[in-house]
Amino acid sequence: MNNKLKFIKTSNIEPVADFMAGQIIKELAEGRHVLWFIPGGSAINVAVLTAKKITKHDHHNLTVTLTDERYGPFGHSDSNWQQLDEAGFILPEAKLVPVLADFSFLESTKIFAANLKRELTEADYIIGLFGVGLDGHTAGILPNSPAVFTKELTCAYDNGNFKRITITPQVIAYFNEAVVFAQGEAKWPVLKQLNQSLEVTNQPAQILKTINKLTIFSDYKN
Repeated sequence: MNNKLKFIKTSNIEPVADFMAGQIIKELAEGRHVLWFIPGGSAINVAVLTAKKITKHDHHNLTVTLTDERYGPFGHSDSNWQQLDEAGFILPEAKLVPVLADFSFLESTKIFAANLKRELTEADYIIGLFGVGLDGHTAGILPNSPAVFTKELTCAYDNGNFKRITITPQVIAYFNEAVVFAQGEAKWPVLKQLNQSLEVTNQPAQILKTINKLTIFSDYKN
């Protein structure tokens, strides 16, 4: 087991939001510029609850962006950003950096890369909320996809279900801390495999173990 990886057993999102908000609030209180990456999917409710806890504190030095996005017109129904907005994600003092802005697929990816380069440079502390898929993917980095192999900060590709724009392992290398939220017995085999050393190409979630601090919240029974 990676000694930087910690499992916390829970089936409730409250402890996850408390932990993540606490980490962000602590860094902000110490005068640091914090860059927070958030995903879509089942982690949206965690992100919304975390944001509600942060809003009670000064957060003008907080920047928020996505780990990945589903391409389409800004505000389309499958957009992770749109789903966050509809779920009540609000941080009035923070700088929000969406991925989509009604540009072409490749142009949107280039703009996201430029925004990431700027924000990664300006941030003092970088933290991310991640999910883990049944196939071992995290963010938009699917097994054996172009996102696993690229040396760029962003990757755009069509996996058959969606055209995806995602951060890559090159971005994850900048992270100071990551929190994983993964619930359901179907994901237990994947979480168990995080105790093993597997090829990142086959299980991209392995890349999260390279982050200095990794905390996994799950109902996993190990």
